[in-house]
Amino acid sequence: MPASCSQCGASTAWDSDIGSAVCTSCGSLTDPSQSVLVSAQYGNQNDTSEPSLWDPSASITLKSLRAGNNWDLAGQGKESRDRKNAYAMAEFIKSLAVSFGATGLSPRAIALFNQTRSSTHFRWGKKSRTVAAACLAIALRESNRPDCLRDLASLLKVAPTLISREFTSITSALKLSLSPVDPAVHISTLQAHLAFTLKERASDLPVTLITALRNLCLRSVTNTAISLSQILARLSPDHDVLRLPAPPTACGMFILALESENRTALNPLADLAECLGSRCHVAKSVVMSRYKTIQDEIALWVESVPWLDKYESKNGRAKVSKRLIVARGLKDVIHFQEEIWQQKTMPTPDLELSDVESTADDDEQSLHLSSSRPRKRPKLNHALSQATRFLLDPLGTSVSSTISLPPNETRLSSEHFSSRLPLAAYILANPASLIRRPPTRLQLLALDRGGVNEDQIPDEELFADGEFEKMLRNEEEVQTLRETFGWKEDDDSLQGDEGAALSNQGTSKTRVKRVASSTEDEILQGSAFSPRKKSRLNMEALARFLAGDGDEDNVNFEGDDIDSSLMGLEEVVNQSDGEETRFGHNDQIDIDEDEDLDSRVVVESSPSPQRKRPSTASRGQEDADLEVVVENWRPPTPEHPVSDSRYEEEYD
Repeated sequence: MPASCSQCGASTAWDSDIGSAVCTSCGSLTDPSQSVLVSAQYGNQNDTSEPSLWDPSASITLKSLRAGNNWDLAGQGKESRDRKNAYAMAEFIKSLAVSFGATGLSPRAIALFNQTRSSTHFRWGKKSRTVAAACLAIALRESNRPDCLRDLASLLKVAPTLISREFTSITSALKLSLSPVDPAVHISTLQAHLAFTLKERASDLPVTLITALRNLCLRSVTNTAISLSQILARLSPDHDVLRLPAPPTACGMFILALESENRTALNPLADLAECLGSRCHVAKSVVMSRYKTIQDEIALWVESVPWLDKYESKNGRAKVSKRLIVARGLKDVIHFQEEIWQQKTMPTPDLELSDVESTADDDEQSLHLSSSRPRKRPKLNHALSQATRFLLDPLGTSVSSTISLPPNETRLSSEHFSSRLPLAAYILANPASLIRRPPTRLQLLALDRGGVNEDQIPDEELFADGEFEKMLRNEEEVQTLRETFGWKEDDDSLQGDEGAALSNQGTSKTRVKRVASSTEDEILQGSAFSPRKKSRLNMEALARFLAGDGDEDNVNFEGDDIDSSLMGLEEVVNQSDGEETRFGHNDQIDIDEDEDLDSRVVVESSPSPQRKRPSTASRGQEDADLEVVVENWRPPTPEHPVSDSRYEEEYD
């Protein structure tokens, strides 16, 4: 008999759902401490139509997977492991959908994941995460939203190509047809259309606008527009940009990217909007409306960047226009939003993997690491440093130290030499000459000897047999040079005598005579390298004029009796005589090195004619009785020739 209610005394009835007796009058529980243990894992989730992951018909009996006494307990079989992994991936897909503001698309993404799993039977692990991201991208595309493949790849820390590959395989396996809704798809088309328009001579755009657009890099503009499209795809699905068609949105993004590259507003803007809209079959007014919508959204993003100027308007007017602020700060806003997005971390699903699946996951990770570009090994032989050493010391740099011989070869051919010659060897040469012409004798010797020093390559080996004789002039060339420079046949004999004198290492007296004769010949007759200089002076007449003194002096000059002191040649004659005495009579003459140079001059031994003058001694005797007072007096230039001592002179 049921107990009565303790509150009102009415009868009670047992309710199995709550595990307690309930009063039929007031509804109070007889035993309020009763509770029912339930699990959200095995039931309808969130009271929605989402299918349950719990399968009550699954077998939980004990069984042996292998022969023997190895038994698996309940929940340790493959079926139960797959159910747990499927539940974990469902939670992972939900978290991805929350990141993109598309929580309503998670059931569709989970259904696509289960269908792909049943059709392709992929393994759990890294493969399942990329498949889940691709399923969410398909769900976004079906709801007329951008797929956001690059953003999904950045959250999962994988390459975008992996998700793109899974996206293509799932659509082909499930036979899905999707229409492109991402505005970034139309950016490349707009770039090509604008580039073609700027190349045309007859363009509808104004000249000022064409001049401004030709100075911009369209490739950089395209990258900015694509990045802006990826950021706008993260907005709420109820935003006007995502609900409206993609072509006019792409035109508005491209215009904003052009102004961002130009760092200022483009005018007239209506003509540019009409030009871009004509390619996508969109009216000018629609493009301008989409341009203003995206501009307002970017202006809100500028407010969150601390180092950018803000748009401030007072009474409907602002110091700096919104177009200019957006044009200057668009690239900074893109970088700022990308840094915030990359700082987000996604939880990794806790999956139960078998031995085969864990091994396959490790193999994929090792394959990804091995496919990455390896680190560069440091070069032991840098061409730039070798060229620097070659320019500093060309003769001391070894050419063969950096050339390696091919296997099974003992000598480099001309092709190997030109291809393997280091930078230091041909930096000053023409590469074409090295390829077309064979190496020279000096190059081959330097290669064999390992350098070009005198110890390694003597002068005798620089020329081959008969090579130097071919470089000498023949008789025709000699005759041509004689006619050109006006040389005579006697010059050859004179040069031959000089050559014989050089080869004859006889007495020193002969060498002194040869030097004197060559000096005289060069002065009077000239030489092969220094032609004779013509003079208008008659030396004999000049000597007579200088030596003669009217009627007072009767001096006869004949040939070699000319006084050399009057012609200014006494120094040359004395020098030649001094050399003859020094070289011919070394045993008889001892010259003191400490004496002055003037004391070494030897006075000419042969008598020379002199002018007859009154004796200075007689004049001194006549004037001996006279007293002369010298005040501020300067001695005149002596008129008599040099005697033994130039300091013993008498003055009037």
